[in-house]
Amino acid sequence: MMLFQMNNMINWMKHWKLFVRESRNDRGRKLTFHITYHKSYFSRFTSGVLLAIVLLSSCRKSLTVEQENKTIEEGYYHSAQRIQQAVIGGYVDMRRALLANYAWMMYGEARTGDLKVAVTYQQKVARQQLTDVDENLAQLSDWGYFYDVIKDANDVLDIVDNAAEDILSTYQKNTYRGEALALKSMSYFYLARIWGTVASAEKNNFGAHLTKEEVVKQAIVYATESKRLLPWMLLNDDGIESAALTAVRFNKTAVTSLLAQETLWIGNGQGAYDILTNTFTSNTADSLSAFGLAIGEDRRTEIPQAPLSASVLSMPLATFNAIYPDGDARRSGMFNISGNSATLIIPDASKVDLLKLQEISLLFAEAAWRSNHLNEAKEWLINASNGAIEDYSTLTDETFGDALLRERQRQLVGTGQRMFDLIRFDKVSTYIPAFTEADVAKGAAYWPLSASSLKGNGWSQNEYWK
Repeated sequence: MMLFQMNNMINWMKHWKLFVRESRNDRGRKLTFHITYHKSYFSRFTSGVLLAIVLLSSCRKSLTVEQENKTIEEGYYHSAQRIQQAVIGGYVDMRRALLANYAWMMYGEARTGDLKVAVTYQQKVARQQLTDVDENLAQLSDWGYFYDVIKDANDVLDIVDNAAEDILSTYQKNTYRGEALALKSMSYFYLARIWGTVASAEKNNFGAHLTKEEVVKQAIVYATESKRLLPWMLLNDDGIESAALTAVRFNKTAVTSLLAQETLWIGNGQGAYDILTNTFTSNTADSLSAFGLAIGEDRRTEIPQAPLSASVLSMPLATFNAIYPDGDARRSGMFNISGNSATLIIPDASKVDLLKLQEISLLFAEAAWRSNHLNEAKEWLINASNGAIEDYSTLTDETFGDALLRERQRQLVGTGQRMFDLIRFDKVSTYIPAFTEADVAKGAAYWPLSASSLKGNGWSQNEYWK
Protein backbone atom coordinates (compact mmCIF):
# COMPACT_ATOMS: atom_id res chain seq x y z
CA MET A 1 0.00 0.00 0.00
CA MET A 2 2.80 2.43 0.86
CA LEU A 3 4.56 1.77 -2.45
CA PHE A 4 1.28 2.28 -4.27
CA GLN A 5 0.75 5.63 -2.60
CA MET A 6 4.32 6.69 -3.25
CA ASN A 7 3.90 6.15 -6.97
CA ASN A 8 0.27 7.28 -7.17
CA MET A 9 0.94 10.69 -8.68
CA ILE A 10 3.64 9.43 -11.04
CA ASN A 11 1.34 6.75 -12.38
CA TRP A 12 -1.50 9.21 -12.71
CA MET A 13 0.75 11.42 -14.83
CA LYS A 14 1.62 8.47 -17.04
CA HIS A 15 -1.94 7.22 -17.52
CA TRP A 16 -3.73 10.54 -17.92
CA LYS A 17 -5.02 10.37 -21.47
CA LEU A 18 -6.41 13.42 -23.15
CA PHE A 19 -7.56 13.37 -26.74
CA VAL A 20 -7.56 16.67 -28.62
CA ARG A 21 -8.50 16.87 -32.27
CA GLU A 22 -7.03 19.90 -34.02
CA SER A 23 -9.02 21.51 -36.79
CA ARG A 24 -5.96 23.16 -38.39
CA ASN A 25 -2.60 21.77 -39.37
CA ASP A 26 -0.52 24.30 -37.45
CA ARG A 27 -1.77 23.56 -33.96
CA GLY A 28 -4.79 25.49 -35.09
CA ARG A 29 -6.94 27.85 -33.16
CA LYS A 30 -10.18 25.86 -32.99
CA LEU A 31 -10.02 22.82 -30.77
CA THR A 32 -12.56 20.28 -29.68
CA PHE A 33 -11.78 17.78 -27.00
CA HIS A 34 -13.01 15.02 -24.86
CA ILE A 35 -11.35 13.17 -22.03
CA THR A 36 -10.82 9.47 -21.58
CA TYR A 37 -9.28 7.72 -18.63
CA HIS A 38 -7.34 4.70 -17.56
CA LYS A 39 -9.97 2.72 -15.66
CA SER A 40 -7.70 1.78 -12.76
CA TYR A 41 -7.15 5.44 -11.91
CA PHE A 42 -10.57 6.92 -12.52
CA SER A 43 -11.92 5.96 -9.15
CA ARG A 44 -9.39 8.20 -7.42
CA PHE A 45 -10.65 11.36 -9.04
CA THR A 46 -14.12 12.80 -9.22
CA SER A 47 -15.66 14.04 -12.42
CA GLY A 48 -15.26 17.56 -11.10
CA VAL A 49 -11.52 17.05 -10.78
CA LEU A 50 -11.32 15.78 -14.34
CA LEU A 51 -13.27 18.79 -15.56
CA ALA A 52 -10.82 21.10 -13.83
CA ILE A 53 -7.89 19.33 -15.43
CA VAL A 54 -9.45 19.78 -18.85
CA LEU A 55 -9.99 23.46 -18.23
CA LEU A 56 -6.46 23.94 -16.95
CA SER A 57 -4.51 21.89 -19.40
CA SER A 58 -6.27 21.04 -22.62
CA CYS A 59 -7.73 24.35 -23.76
CA ARG A 60 -5.42 26.41 -25.92
CA LYS A 61 -4.22 29.25 -23.71
CA SER A 62 -1.48 30.80 -25.82
CA LEU A 63 -1.03 34.33 -27.04
CA THR A 64 -2.19 33.27 -30.48
CA VAL A 65 -5.49 31.74 -29.52
CA GLU A 66 -8.73 33.35 -28.46
CA GLN A 67 -9.97 31.56 -25.38
CA GLU A 68 -13.47 30.68 -24.49
CA ASN A 69 -14.64 32.40 -21.34
CA LYS A 70 -14.48 29.38 -19.06
CA THR A 71 -14.44 29.73 -15.31
CA ILE A 72 -14.16 27.34 -12.42
CA GLU A 73 -16.68 27.79 -9.66
CA GLU A 74 -15.56 29.66 -6.60
CA GLY A 75 -14.16 27.40 -3.92
CA TYR A 76 -13.28 24.56 -6.30
CA TYR A 77 -9.70 24.34 -5.05
CA HIS A 78 -10.62 23.35 -1.53
CA SER A 79 -8.06 20.58 -1.11
CA ALA A 80 -4.32 20.05 -1.54
CA GLN A 81 -5.06 17.20 -3.96
CA ARG A 82 -6.98 19.45 -6.32
CA ILE A 83 -4.29 22.11 -6.20
CA GLN A 84 -1.64 19.51 -6.92
CA GLN A 85 -3.60 18.44 -10.00
CA ALA A 86 -3.31 22.00 -11.29
CA VAL A 87 0.47 21.74 -10.82
CA ILE A 88 0.55 18.45 -12.75
CA GLY A 89 -1.21 20.18 -15.64
CA GLY A 90 1.92 22.28 -16.19
CA TYR A 91 4.08 19.19 -16.55
CA VAL A 92 1.63 17.66 -19.02
CA ASP A 93 1.72 20.78 -21.18
CA MET A 94 5.51 20.86 -20.98
CA ARG A 95 5.54 17.28 -22.18
CA ARG A 96 3.39 18.33 -25.14
CA ALA A 97 5.68 21.28 -25.88
CA LEU A 98 8.78 19.10 -26.02
CA LEU A 99 7.61 15.68 -27.15
CA ALA A 100 5.04 16.57 -29.82
CA ASN A 101 6.73 15.89 -33.17
CA TYR A 102 9.89 15.00 -31.22
CA ALA A 103 10.29 18.72 -30.67
CA TRP A 104 13.07 18.52 -28.09
CA MET A 105 15.15 16.68 -30.67
CA MET A 106 14.15 18.88 -33.61
CA TYR A 107 15.20 21.96 -31.67
CA GLY A 108 18.42 20.18 -30.66
CA GLU A 109 20.47 17.25 -31.95
CA ALA A 110 18.19 16.41 -34.86
CA ARG A 111 18.68 19.91 -36.25
CA THR A 112 22.46 19.79 -35.90
CA GLY A 113 22.60 16.31 -37.45
CA ASP A 114 24.03 14.57 -34.38
CA LEU A 115 20.99 12.30 -34.11
CA LYS A 116 18.50 11.03 -36.64
CA VAL A 117 14.81 10.67 -35.86
CA ALA A 118 12.91 8.15 -37.96
CA VAL A 119 10.38 10.62 -39.35
CA THR A 120 10.45 12.16 -42.82
CA TYR A 121 10.42 15.79 -41.72
CA GLN A 122 13.65 15.39 -39.75
CA GLN A 123 15.57 15.51 -43.01
CA LYS A 124 14.10 18.93 -43.72
CA VAL A 125 15.06 20.07 -40.22
CA ALA A 126 18.65 18.86 -40.67
CA ARG A 127 18.82 20.64 -44.04
CA GLN A 128 17.48 23.83 -42.34
CA GLN A 129 14.40 23.87 -44.58
CA LEU A 130 12.22 25.00 -41.71
CA THR A 131 9.75 27.03 -43.77
CA ASP A 132 8.86 24.25 -46.19
CA VAL A 133 5.17 23.48 -46.47
CA ASP A 134 4.85 20.65 -43.98
CA GLU A 135 2.30 20.07 -41.23
CA ASN A 136 4.90 18.93 -38.72
CA LEU A 137 7.24 21.85 -39.40
CA ALA A 138 4.30 24.23 -38.93
CA GLN A 139 3.56 22.65 -35.56
CA LEU A 140 7.21 22.84 -34.53
CA SER A 141 7.23 26.53 -35.48
CA ASP A 142 4.26 27.27 -33.23
CA TRP A 143 5.13 28.53 -29.76
CA GLY A 144 1.67 27.92 -28.29
CA TYR A 145 2.46 24.93 -26.07
CA PHE A 146 5.13 26.85 -24.18
CA TYR A 147 2.66 29.62 -23.48
CA ASP A 148 0.22 26.98 -22.26
CA VAL A 149 2.79 26.03 -19.63
CA ILE A 150 3.25 29.66 -18.61
CA LYS A 151 -0.52 30.08 -18.32
CA ASP A 152 -0.70 26.91 -16.21
CA ALA A 153 2.06 28.21 -13.94
CA ASN A 154 0.44 31.61 -13.48
CA ASP A 155 -2.87 29.90 -12.65
CA VAL A 156 -1.16 27.75 -10.02
CA LEU A 157 0.50 30.78 -8.44
CA ASP A 158 -2.89 32.50 -8.17
CA ILE A 159 -4.54 29.38 -6.78
CA VAL A 160 -1.85 28.86 -4.13
CA ASP A 161 -1.86 32.52 -3.13
CA ASN A 162 -5.65 32.51 -2.74
CA ALA A 163 -5.99 29.13 -1.04
CA ALA A 164 -7.52 29.11 2.43
CA GLU A 165 -4.91 29.01 5.17
CA ASP A 166 -5.82 25.52 6.37
CA ILE A 167 -5.65 23.81 2.94
CA LEU A 168 -1.89 23.67 2.30
CA SER A 169 0.98 22.88 4.61
CA THR A 170 4.05 25.10 4.43
CA TYR A 171 5.82 22.34 2.48
CA GLN A 172 2.98 22.10 -0.06
CA LYS A 173 2.65 25.84 -0.51
CA ASN A 174 6.39 26.28 -1.07
CA THR A 175 6.71 23.24 -3.33
CA TYR A 176 3.74 24.04 -5.56
CA ARG A 177 4.83 27.66 -5.92
CA GLY A 178 8.39 26.53 -6.60
CA GLU A 179 7.30 24.06 -9.27
CA ALA A 180 5.11 26.63 -11.00
CA LEU A 181 7.93 29.18 -11.04
CA ALA A 182 10.41 26.59 -12.34
CA LEU A 183 8.06 25.50 -15.12
CA LYS A 184 7.49 29.13 -16.10
CA SER A 185 11.23 29.83 -16.05
CA MET A 186 11.99 26.80 -18.20
CA SER A 187 9.26 27.72 -20.69
CA TYR A 188 10.54 31.24 -21.18
CA PHE A 189 14.09 29.88 -21.46
CA TYR A 190 13.03 27.50 -24.23
CA LEU A 191 11.14 30.30 -26.00
CA ALA A 192 14.22 32.55 -25.96
CA ARG A 193 16.54 29.81 -27.21
CA ILE A 194 14.20 28.58 -29.95
CA TRP A 195 12.82 31.88 -31.29
CA GLY A 196 14.99 34.65 -29.83
CA THR A 197 12.68 37.63 -29.45
CA VAL A 198 9.36 36.50 -27.97
CA ALA A 199 6.30 37.86 -26.20
CA SER A 200 5.61 38.37 -22.54
CA ALA A 201 2.63 36.49 -21.10
CA GLU A 202 2.64 38.37 -17.79
CA LYS A 203 -0.18 40.63 -16.66
CA ASN A 204 2.00 43.71 -16.27
CA ASN A 205 3.22 43.69 -19.90
CA PHE A 206 1.16 41.07 -21.72
CA GLY A 207 2.15 40.79 -25.39
CA ALA A 208 5.22 43.03 -25.06
CA HIS A 209 8.10 42.17 -27.40
CA LEU A 210 11.07 41.00 -25.34
CA THR A 211 14.60 40.44 -26.59
CA LYS A 212 16.15 37.09 -25.78
CA GLU A 213 18.28 38.75 -23.11
CA GLU A 214 15.21 40.29 -21.48
CA VAL A 215 13.38 36.98 -21.58
CA VAL A 216 16.24 35.06 -19.97
CA LYS A 217 16.71 37.70 -17.29
CA GLN A 218 13.04 37.35 -16.41
CA ALA A 219 13.40 33.55 -16.40
CA ILE A 220 16.29 33.97 -13.95
CA VAL A 221 14.03 35.90 -11.58
CA TYR A 222 11.52 33.03 -11.55
CA ALA A 223 14.20 30.34 -11.18
CA THR A 224 15.89 32.22 -8.33
CA GLU A 225 12.66 32.36 -6.34
CA SER A 226 11.90 28.72 -7.21
CA LYS A 227 15.31 27.63 -5.94
CA ARG A 228 14.56 29.25 -2.59
CA LEU A 229 11.28 27.36 -2.27
CA LEU A 230 11.89 23.87 -3.67
CA PRO A 231 13.16 20.97 -1.54
CA TRP A 232 15.99 18.68 -2.54
CA MET A 233 13.63 15.70 -2.43
CA LEU A 234 9.87 15.69 -2.91
CA LEU A 235 7.59 13.91 -0.49
CA ASN A 236 4.92 11.37 -1.37
CA ASP A 237 1.43 11.36 0.15
CA ASP A 238 2.77 9.65 3.28
CA GLY A 239 5.35 12.39 3.83
CA ILE A 240 8.23 10.12 2.80
CA GLU A 241 10.97 11.29 0.45
CA SER A 242 10.41 9.78 -3.00
CA ALA A 243 13.27 9.47 -5.48
CA ALA A 244 10.86 8.40 -8.22
CA LEU A 245 8.64 11.45 -7.75
CA THR A 246 11.63 13.80 -7.49
CA ALA A 247 13.01 12.54 -10.81
CA VAL A 248 9.98 13.75 -12.81
CA ARG A 249 9.15 16.97 -10.98
CA PHE A 250 11.21 20.06 -10.29
CA ASN A 251 13.47 19.92 -7.26
CA LYS A 252 16.29 22.10 -5.92
CA THR A 253 18.97 20.29 -7.95
CA ALA A 254 17.07 20.69 -11.22
CA VAL A 255 16.13 24.33 -10.79
CA THR A 256 19.69 25.20 -9.71
CA SER A 257 21.04 23.61 -12.90
CA LEU A 258 18.43 25.51 -14.89
CA LEU A 259 19.33 28.77 -13.15
CA ALA A 260 23.05 28.23 -13.80
CA GLN A 261 22.34 27.59 -17.49
CA GLU A 262 20.26 30.75 -17.75
CA THR A 263 22.92 32.80 -15.98
CA LEU A 264 25.62 31.49 -18.33
CA TRP A 265 23.36 32.25 -21.30
CA ILE A 266 23.45 35.98 -20.50
CA GLY A 267 27.25 35.86 -20.11
CA ASN A 268 27.44 36.04 -16.32
CA GLY A 269 30.07 33.41 -15.57
CA GLN A 270 30.78 34.69 -12.07
CA GLY A 271 27.10 34.68 -11.22
CA ALA A 272 26.75 31.06 -12.35
CA TYR A 273 29.89 30.12 -10.41
CA ASP A 274 28.47 31.65 -7.24
CA ILE A 275 25.11 29.92 -7.70
CA LEU A 276 26.75 26.52 -8.15
CA THR A 277 29.37 26.77 -5.41
CA ASN A 278 26.89 28.12 -2.85
CA THR A 279 24.32 25.42 -3.58
CA PHE A 280 26.15 22.20 -4.38
CA THR A 281 28.35 21.40 -1.42
CA SER A 282 29.61 18.26 0.26
CA ASN A 283 26.55 18.37 2.51
CA THR A 284 24.16 18.11 -0.45
CA ALA A 285 25.94 15.37 -2.40
CA ASP A 286 23.48 12.67 -1.32
CA SER A 287 20.40 14.74 -2.16
CA LEU A 288 20.97 15.40 -5.86
CA SER A 289 18.44 14.38 -8.50
CA ALA A 290 18.14 14.71 -12.25
CA PHE A 291 14.95 15.95 -13.90
CA GLY A 292 13.05 14.53 -16.83
CA LEU A 293 9.60 14.40 -18.35
CA ALA A 294 7.54 11.33 -17.51
CA ILE A 295 6.49 9.52 -20.66
CA GLY A 296 2.81 8.70 -20.67
CA GLU A 297 -0.28 8.31 -22.80
CA ASP A 298 -1.77 11.52 -24.13
CA ARG A 299 -3.72 10.34 -27.15
CA ARG A 300 -2.46 13.21 -29.33
CA THR A 301 -1.24 11.49 -32.44
CA GLU A 302 1.92 13.61 -32.64
CA ILE A 303 3.10 12.77 -29.13
CA PRO A 304 5.26 9.60 -29.21
CA GLN A 305 5.00 6.92 -26.55
CA ALA A 306 8.56 5.64 -27.03
CA PRO A 307 10.56 8.71 -28.13
CA LEU A 308 13.91 7.22 -27.09
CA SER A 309 13.38 3.88 -28.82
CA ALA A 310 16.26 2.50 -30.88
CA SER A 311 13.84 2.21 -33.79
CA VAL A 312 13.26 5.96 -33.62
CA LEU A 313 16.46 7.62 -32.41
CA SER A 314 19.88 6.77 -33.83
CA MET A 315 23.28 8.23 -34.69
CA PRO A 316 24.88 7.51 -38.09
CA LEU A 317 28.07 5.53 -37.64
CA ALA A 318 30.25 8.16 -39.34
CA THR A 319 28.89 10.81 -36.96
CA PHE A 320 29.33 8.47 -34.01
CA ASN A 321 32.99 7.81 -34.87
CA ALA A 322 33.65 11.52 -35.27
CA ILE A 323 32.13 12.44 -31.90
CA TYR A 324 33.38 9.41 -29.95
CA PRO A 325 36.78 8.37 -31.36
CA ASP A 326 38.26 4.90 -30.90
CA GLY A 327 39.33 4.42 -27.31
CA ASP A 328 36.63 6.61 -25.82
CA ALA A 329 34.92 4.48 -23.17
CA ARG A 330 31.58 6.18 -23.80
CA ARG A 331 31.29 4.34 -27.12
CA SER A 332 30.30 1.12 -25.36
CA GLY A 333 29.08 2.68 -22.13
CA MET A 334 26.42 4.88 -23.75
CA PHE A 335 25.62 3.20 -27.08
CA ASN A 336 24.73 -0.03 -28.81
CA ILE A 337 26.37 -0.29 -32.23
CA SER A 338 24.72 -2.24 -35.00
CA GLY A 339 25.32 -1.98 -38.74
CA ASN A 340 25.66 1.61 -39.86
CA SER A 341 24.31 3.29 -36.76
CA ALA A 342 24.56 3.55 -32.99
CA THR A 343 21.62 3.79 -30.62
CA LEU A 344 21.50 5.18 -27.12
CA ILE A 345 21.45 2.89 -24.10
CA ILE A 346 18.50 4.16 -22.08
CA PRO A 347 18.68 3.22 -18.37
CA ASP A 348 15.12 4.41 -17.74
CA ALA A 349 12.75 4.56 -20.70
CA SER A 350 9.90 5.93 -18.56
CA LYS A 351 11.22 9.49 -18.82
CA VAL A 352 13.10 11.84 -21.13
CA ASP A 353 16.01 13.42 -19.26
CA LEU A 354 16.31 17.18 -19.69
CA LEU A 355 18.64 18.08 -16.82
CA LYS A 356 21.11 15.28 -16.18
CA LEU A 357 23.21 15.01 -13.04
CA GLN A 358 26.30 14.77 -15.26
CA GLU A 359 25.66 18.31 -16.42
CA ILE A 360 26.40 19.77 -12.98
CA SER A 361 30.14 19.16 -13.37
CA LEU A 362 30.06 20.60 -16.88
CA LEU A 363 28.27 23.69 -15.57
CA PHE A 364 30.90 24.04 -12.85
CA ALA A 365 33.63 23.74 -15.49
CA GLU A 366 32.10 26.41 -17.68
CA ALA A 367 31.30 28.78 -14.83
CA ALA A 368 34.86 28.47 -13.48
CA TRP A 369 36.36 29.05 -16.93
CA ARG A 370 34.17 32.07 -17.66
CA SER A 371 35.01 33.58 -14.26
CA ASN A 372 38.80 33.24 -14.79
CA HIS A 373 39.40 30.10 -12.72
CA LEU A 374 41.03 28.03 -15.46
CA ASN A 375 42.79 25.47 -13.26
CA GLU A 376 39.60 24.73 -11.36
CA ALA A 377 37.68 24.59 -14.65
CA LYS A 378 40.11 21.96 -15.96
CA GLU A 379 39.67 19.87 -12.82
CA TRP A 380 35.90 19.92 -13.22
CA LEU A 381 36.14 19.01 -16.90
CA ILE A 382 38.60 16.18 -16.27
CA ASN A 383 36.38 14.76 -13.52
CA ALA A 384 33.31 15.06 -15.73
CA SER A 385 34.95 13.42 -18.74
CA ASN A 386 35.71 9.98 -17.43
CA GLY A 387 36.38 7.77 -20.44
CA ALA A 388 37.67 10.48 -22.78
CA ILE A 389 40.97 9.92 -24.57
CA GLU A 390 41.96 13.62 -24.59
CA ASP A 391 44.38 15.13 -22.08
CA TYR A 392 42.44 18.11 -20.77
CA SER A 393 45.15 19.06 -18.29
CA THR A 394 46.97 20.94 -21.07
CA LEU A 395 44.05 23.18 -22.03
CA THR A 396 44.48 26.93 -22.17
CA ASP A 397 41.94 29.74 -21.95
CA GLU A 398 41.84 29.73 -25.75
CA THR A 399 41.32 25.98 -26.20
CA PHE A 400 39.08 25.27 -23.21
CA GLY A 401 35.84 26.40 -24.86
CA ASP A 402 36.10 23.96 -27.76
CA ALA A 403 36.91 21.08 -25.40
CA LEU A 404 33.97 21.93 -23.16
CA LEU A 405 31.61 22.20 -26.14
CA ARG A 406 32.82 18.78 -27.34
CA GLU A 407 32.20 17.19 -23.94
CA ARG A 408 28.75 18.74 -23.67
CA GLN A 409 28.00 17.24 -27.09
CA ARG A 410 29.14 13.82 -25.92
CA GLN A 411 27.65 13.72 -22.45
CA LEU A 412 24.34 15.51 -23.00
CA VAL A 413 23.35 13.70 -26.18
CA GLY A 414 19.62 13.07 -26.16
CA THR A 415 18.71 16.04 -23.96
CA GLY A 416 18.08 18.39 -26.89
CA GLN A 417 20.69 20.99 -25.91
CA ARG A 418 23.17 20.77 -28.78
CA MET A 419 21.76 23.59 -30.95
CA PHE A 420 21.39 25.86 -27.93
CA ASP A 421 25.03 25.23 -27.05
CA LEU A 422 26.15 26.16 -30.55
CA ILE A 423 24.24 29.42 -30.27
CA ARG A 424 25.65 30.19 -26.83
CA PHE A 425 29.24 29.35 -27.83
CA ASP A 426 28.87 31.28 -31.12
CA LYS A 427 29.65 28.17 -33.18
CA VAL A 428 26.53 27.78 -35.32
CA SER A 429 28.16 28.48 -38.70
CA THR A 430 31.13 26.28 -37.72
CA TYR A 431 29.02 23.17 -37.23
CA ILE A 432 26.11 23.88 -39.59
CA PRO A 433 27.58 24.41 -43.07
CA ALA A 434 24.25 25.63 -44.47
CA PHE A 435 24.66 28.87 -42.52
CA THR A 436 27.21 31.62 -42.97
CA GLU A 437 28.07 34.05 -40.22
CA ALA A 438 25.94 36.61 -42.04
CA ASP A 439 22.99 34.19 -41.94
CA VAL A 440 23.43 33.70 -38.22
CA ALA A 441 23.54 37.47 -37.69
CA LYS A 442 20.13 37.68 -39.42
CA GLY A 443 18.60 35.08 -37.11
CA ALA A 444 19.13 31.80 -38.96
CA ALA A 445 19.94 29.90 -35.76
CA TYR A 446 16.45 30.54 -34.41
CA TRP A 447 13.26 28.93 -35.64
CA PRO A 448 10.77 30.74 -37.86
CA LEU A 449 7.33 31.40 -36.40
CA SER A 450 4.28 29.64 -37.76
CA ALA A 451 1.51 31.59 -39.48
CA SER A 452 -0.78 31.11 -36.48
CA SER A 453 1.87 32.43 -34.10
CA LEU A 454 2.19 35.58 -36.22
CA LYS A 455 -1.51 36.16 -36.76
CA GLY A 456 -3.13 39.24 -35.27
CA ASN A 457 -0.46 40.25 -32.78
CA GLY A 458 1.86 42.62 -34.66
CA TRP A 459 4.71 40.13 -34.88
CA SER A 460 6.81 39.63 -38.00
CA GLN A 461 9.18 36.89 -39.06
CA ASN A 462 12.83 37.36 -38.17
CA GLU A 463 15.01 38.76 -40.93
CA TYR A 464 16.53 35.48 -42.09
CA TRP A 465 13.24 33.58 -42.43
CA LYS A 466 11.22 36.33 -44.17
